[in-house]
Amino acid sequence: MNVEADAVVEERPIVATALVAIVATAVYAGIQLVVDGSVAVAETASFVLIFTLVYVAGNRYLRDSGDGSQPADSRADDSTE
Repeated sequence: MNVEADAVVEERPIVATALVAIVATAVYAGIQLVVDGSVAVAETASFVLIFTLVYVAGNRYLRDSGDGSQPADSRADDSTE
């Protein structure tokens, strides 16, 4: 992962979560505008809430399960030596 992005996630998790929610809102609203021509506020809000929770939980799980500095293939090779 990007070292600067990792620093933001570790040092300011609320800011990182807000950025994820803002990007998810912009992308989902943009897709709705292209497809439907209008934005459904409740649908967008529910998507953003669920997406942000899953993204943050997944990121936290991956961060806690290992340092992520090595690809999965090289970690498997290191354990067999």
